[in-house]
Amino acid sequence: MKNLKNLFVIALVFTVCACSKKDDDGDGGNPAQAEFTATIKGGSFGDNYESKLGFYSSDYSNDNSLTLAITDENTNIVRFFLNETGGFGSGITKVIGNKDSNGFITNVVIRDQAAQVTYDATIGEINILENRENPDSEDGRLISGNFTITATSGVGPTITMMGTFKDFAY
Repeated sequence: MKNLKNLFVIALVFTVCACSKKDDDGDGGNPAQAEFTATIKGGSFGDNYESKLGFYSSDYSNDNSLTLAITDENTNIVRFFLNETGGFGSGITKVIGNKDSNGFITNVVIRDQAAQVTYDATIGEINILENRENPDSEDGRLISGNFTITATSGVGPTITMMGTFKDFAY
């Protein structure tokens, strides 16, 4: 009977130890699926261009800035340059043109690949709605938010871009 009791305790300990943190997240340990959608109006994009995520990359360098580079389904490019002002936590608003103590400026660049036109943000903001631990990376984070941007090519018409991004890993 004592051996059966010890076997039960060993089985219980093994079961508890075998459970991982990912299993406790409620997401079943599934990796986050990044999303990006934007509506761009004006300029070479026309009246109502819908941009959807093709793929993205991120660069978080020296805890000073975060760059999110999105290529949409039609190979157009959107780059978000976020400086360290206020950090990257939930509820932070990044304002276009804000310069931090390291000289980094929050900005957005939009590239229409077909027309070969690059637009640089003049006003707008990026709102960080959520910044959470990445279940797939021990030190990684997932960032989500929305944005409203006005940009110009410098010589051409002004465009506006509004949209959201979700679960971008960095």
